Amino acid sequence: MAEGDGDDGGCKIDDVCASRGLSTLPERLVRRRRTGGDSLRDLERFFNREVLAAAMRAAGMELLDDEAANVYRLLTGDDVSDAARTEARDRLTRAGVDVERLREDFVTYGTVRTHLRECADVDTGREAESVDERTVTDTVYGLFGRAEAVTERELSRLSETAALEAGELSVSVDARVTCTTCGEEYRLLRLLERGGCACRDG
Repeated sequence: MAEGDGDDGGCKIDDVCASRGLSTLPERLVRRRRTGGDSLRDLERFFNREVLAAAMRAAGMELLDDEAANVYRLLTGDDVSDAARTEARDRLTRAGVDVERLREDFVTYGTVRTHLRECADVDTGREAESVDERTVTDTVYGLFGRAEAVTERELSRLSETAALEAGELSVSVDARVTCTTCGEEYRLLRLLERGGCACRDG
């Protein structure tokens, strides 16, 4: 079975979207590639976050700003601590999300490439990603993951003394960015997804 195919020989992305009720997602992938210049890895992350958000909504979970993006990072990030990853999986399981099925519905950038080329007739020969943006994003969230792991370790050490009485703690690091020109504040991921702050809109 070719990469990107579903179990019945069809397109995995189309199959997942049909089963998750995400009928407009394939079109949004094409639009982000053609007009937004998203890289294949950008589209991989975008697709998987949308699948995760759909699963969370179907389970009745409340989605705050960038909630799905943060949970996705906890599930898949290389620098996320085992404790934080386990807590994220347990939270989804308690809400009724089938985490194993969810992971099976996630796609790779190769699957995205196959879908765009074979199902949507989109040229994938030119990789239109911004290397600088990807590097910044990966670096920042890598730092977040390390900060979470170090903070959890130090809090665990502290809890062994009389200075801190607590159960098992899990740390989540977030970042907000404020433009001093327009005064708007954004979560980091939201700012990158918008491609700019309110200054751009003016």
